[in-house]
Amino acid sequence: MVVYDRLYFMEHLESRITTIIKELRLLHGYTQSFVAQSLHIPLRTYQSWEKEFSSHIGNLELLAKLYRISLIDISHLATMGEQECLDSIQRWPFESEACLDAIFNGASAHDLKASFPALVSSDKTLETSVDNLVRDAYFSGKLESRLSCMKCDTDLEESIAVRFGLVPNAVKVVDTTLVQFQIVKEMALGVVGSRWLTEMASQYDRFSVGVSNGYTIARIMDHLKRGNATNFQLFPLNFTMTPADFSITATSLISSFRYKNEGRCSDSNPITEPEVYSAMQLADAVVMGIGTFSRKGLYSNMIQATLGSTRLQEIIAGGAVGDLNYYLLDEKGDIIQFPDLVSEMGAVSHSALIKAIHLDVIKKKANHGCKVIIAAAGAHKASLVSLAITKRYANHLLIDSSLARVLEGA
Repeated sequence: MVVYDRLYFMEHLESRITTIIKELRLLHGYTQSFVAQSLHIPLRTYQSWEKEFSSHIGNLELLAKLYRISLIDISHLATMGEQECLDSIQRWPFESEACLDAIFNGASAHDLKASFPALVSSDKTLETSVDNLVRDAYFSGKLESRLSCMKCDTDLEESIAVRFGLVPNAVKVVDTTLVQFQIVKEMALGVVGSRWLTEMASQYDRFSVGVSNGYTIARIMDHLKRGNATNFQLFPLNFTMTPADFSITATSLISSFRYKNEGRCSDSNPITEPEVYSAMQLADAVVMGIGTFSRKGLYSNMIQATLGSTRLQEIIAGGAVGDLNYYLLDEKGDIIQFPDLVSEMGAVSHSALIKAIHLDVIKKKANHGCKVIIAAAGAHKASLVSLAITKRYANHLLIDSSLARVLEGA
């Protein structure tokens, strides 16, 4: 049962909540003063919660976030017997590490649910619950060593390069054989991709990189060393033209990279369309994610949020199977024109949701030696990646082994 109702907590779980929040605090080694300061509340207020939790549900949620768990986790603990509850809290950090180990050793979502029911509880789907668990671990640094240990498959790299007529060293394949979760595959690509770009940049005094958007691209940006930022000249390949925007856009990614911990946002150093075009002409590399409509993702969510689900279905019915830098591609890899979605930078139209560097411009740069990289993970993206490389929209690949094996046999 999903428990967000305050009355349910007050009537059934309140007596156990005080024990849970106290034990969680002690487990993490926090003082009452530290918790109060973290939640921006008076010390006496927090002290009263450990005696009788009578505050609103929002404060309990803040406490849950402090300990990197959810309200669902707290409700699960609260319905246990007293000793079972205490034992579960004491096991929590060890089970969390064991759960992450299982994820990197081939466990499925159902395996995790069976082995770690308190950690892998869900108010939506099992997959969403696991994704949230992995994200929390990633942003708290718990995955760094695990991701860094993932190797590249040089045999697959050579095979894919030959298969698509790419130059040697134009393919990176991360071995994700033991990983079943898409989010972990994309995180692994982030680590390897950042290293790859850094290696490329080491050959230049200033390395100019055009950045598209997507979850994998965001993870690459996470791992680029800020201390070397002066060596990277970053520019966006697109602008979104709507307030109902992606959570991960090219401009926000660049802003995060350049102004980390300075509190600046993407409009703190705006870049104009002519500046983007000039940067594109001088670009040394381009990094793009590639989206597919076989699974709902960032782009389809944006379309649905801004234009509605009916329009999204019309676009799919119109032959769109995926996108590259927001341009919709059909099953032959040709661009389908949807003027309400995307228009070329410099075009007169201002009604499109996105303005983006046209794929023909990117293709021309690729033909003249610019390193145009597609970053993609998951076997479900194989046909679209194959089309993009065949059409010569890109000349470098950063992919995982599940995708590479499908491409190899295509």
